[in-house]
Formats: sequence, structure tokens, C-alpha cells
Amino acid sequence: MQDTLTAGAGLCDREAVEVLTSEGPQRVANLIQWGVPFDTMHGEISLGMEGAHSRPRILHAGGDATGQHIELALAARVAESDIKVLEYTLATRLVIEDGRAVAVETLNSNTGQCETYSARIIVVGTGGAGQLYKYTTNPEVATGDGVALGFRAGARVMDMEFYQFHPTALSLEGAPTFLLSEAMRGEGAVLRDREGNAFMSVYHPMADLAPRDVVSRAIASQMDKTDGGTVYLDISHLPADVVQNRFPTIYHFCLNYDLDITKEPAPVAPAAHYMMGGIKIDTWGRTNVPGLYACGEAACSAVHGANRLASNSLLDTLVFARRLVSSSLGQAPAEVQSKKKTCC
Repeated sequence: MQDTLTAGAGLCDREAVEVLTSEGPQRVANLIQWGVPFDTMHGEISLGMEGAHSRPRILHAGGDATGQHIELALAARVAESDIKVLEYTLATRLVIEDGRAVAVETLNSNTGQCETYSARIIVVGTGGAGQLYKYTTNPEVATGDGVALGFRAGARVMDMEFYQFHPTALSLEGAPTFLLSEAMRGEGAVLRDREGNAFMSVYHPMADLAPRDVVSRAIASQMDKTDGGTVYLDISHLPADVVQNRFPTIYHFCLNYDLDITKEPAPVAPAAHYMMGGIKIDTWGRTNVPGLYACGEAACSAVHGANRLASNSLLDTLVFARRLVSSSLGQAPAEVQSKKKTCC
């Protein structure tokens, strides 16, 4: 809990942090029950170290493919359920009647057909807004649309000034912006200037394991000192097989661009990574608009304060989404209806 509060620069909502840290273990247990293959060592779950954590506590799967394995497990659960997934469908407006969210207007990007879906409970879970920035680790769909939908419908937003820049995105000519995981520094990777000197100890007592905002500012400072000179993330001092097994996705991605991180350092620079702000929610996922809920990166409970602690985003999504479901169960969902209309 203290690590989260410290990383958040004193601006975290303490109640939200208490919820996150107390309910997190059960949500992880759920993932294990659902088949997420977390990496193990000697029969026990392997725990990694990441920036601003006081001890190793990060679970990982497939080396550096944790998110992918969680998505696969959750997608399998959806496929086994009665949940209907509408592909190629964009939400364009939330319909408010008598002060309550009652429907979502949508556009099918393939057919151009518009439909309106009514429901007693509407949840905005649309992710972040990294595409607002030139350099981002986010996918193309991270455009902030969900927050805009909520705001236009009367939902309060908060902390929109807090956008986290991940310090180590690949900055290689000809390659897309690609996240070089925090876990690399947790395993011993070192940031170096263009002369090969480690520099993070000058900026923070935790050196390369300082909070993300500190490391990003340090890298920007180093680049300014050398008139835009390159900063490098170096893990080449570790055995090649250790790097390849622990970070297979990163290793092979870089290799596709003729960069072997087991032999040479990777050029890096900060890139937009995570939106701490969003649609304001309480610890049950409720907004100020009746019938409208939010979760994940599109929501803001202030659990992260001004700067998110590494790996708390997945935990945030799991914990508060579960609480959202619990808080909305008292309102029996209406049968979802659709009404076709012509787009103009």
C-alpha cells in the first residue's frame, strides 16, 4: 500500500488504495482459477521486481506476455457465456433521459449502419488516450473516446492533467514505438548515457528502480544535456538465455529490427503510456450519472494519484470491475433492445 501512495506523490485516494491492496489477492486467485499460466519457479509463483516497489511482488506469464495471457483467459470466459460481442461497432453517444443513462448510440464501421442499444446499466471501459501524443506505447484504439462520451453525457471527469510517460520505449529509427518493460530494470537492466555511463543514481536513491515519473524526467534531462543525445537501456550483461527466456516478446521484436538486446543496449525515450485521470468514479465504479459506470483506464478513482505504480493498472481493472458488477447487481438489467436508424 505504501509503495502505491509514495509513487502517487501524495495524491492517491487512500480508501481506493486500501480497496486495491486488500482485494487484489482474491482477484489474482480468480485469474489462476480461470487458467492464466503465471510463471513459476521451484513450484511456486515467480515474483518479479519493478520500479518503485519495495520488494518483488509482480506476477508474470509467458515471461513478458502477462497481458496477452490474461486477455486470452478472459476471452475464453466470454466465449463460454451468453455475452454478445458486437465487432466493428463504435459507440458515438450516450443517451440521457430524465438525468439517467439509458442507451448507447453506435455506428458499425463496416456497414455504416447506426443502432441504439438501451440498457439499465452502461459501463464505459474504453481504455486510455495515448494516441493524443506523437509517441505512445498505446494501441491505435486508445483515443480517449470513452471519457469524451461520458463528459458529454454529464459525467464528471478528474485528474486529466496526470498522464504517465513510460521511461523506456524503444526509440529506434524505422521501428514503431514499443514498450521495453519495467521488468527489464527489475531484472537488472541499467540506463546509460551515450558514453556508456549509468546515471540514474544521480537522480534518485533507487537509481534505475525509481518511480516512472522520476526516471522519465531523468532521461529527458540527460537528452537535453546532450542536445537530444540518445539514452540506452542495457541488459547485455545478463546471460543471453536468461534474457531470451524472461523477455521473449521484447527480444524477438527488437531482433526483427536488427537489434540484439543480449549483445547491445537498446535506445530508449519516454512515451505516453497511461492516463491516471478519467471519468470520476467511487470505489464501486459509480459515476455521478445514474445508470452510468466506468472502469479501467477510462475511469478515475484517484487510486493512482499523480503517477501509477508499475503493474497496478491490471490490478485496478480487475478489482474495481468486480466491485462495479457487485454494486450494479441490485438493478436487474433490462432486456437489451436495438433500434436501427439511418446515419447522416
